[in-house]
Amino acid sequence: MATAKVLVIDDEKLLVKSTCMVLTHYGYDVKGALNGEEGLIAAQEFAPDVILLDIMMPGMDGWQVLETLKQNTVTERIPVVIFSAREYSNGKALAAEKGAADFIAKPFEADELVEILVNQLSASPDQY
Repeated sequence: MATAKVLVIDDEKLLVKSTCMVLTHYGYDVKGALNGEEGLIAAQEFAPDVILLDIMMPGMDGWQVLETLKQNTVTERIPVVIFSAREYSNGKALAAEKGAADFIAKPFEADELVEILVNQLSASPDQY
């Protein structure tokens, strides 16, 4: 069975590194990107099964990245989980409205993140 691929896009280098380490421990093939532009390139080249995307990033923010991903035929079907340090009062609804598959607030527990990834991977069997 193939290993699920996860792309982590966040401008906080330590968070990307620690999230990648945790997800690797859980058996995922993980790649990190430190800004929106790098994330868009990685999404095409790495072809992840799921993308974890921060909102608050300099330059191209997460909403712009999400919109670009959803407009590209190569990346439009990849589930995107928004993860943001800012707790939006309607974070899950706003993320869904903009085309994201789910939302998780930072800081998060590893088990909670893995549960979301498992749900997204099982919801899109054609991707995995």
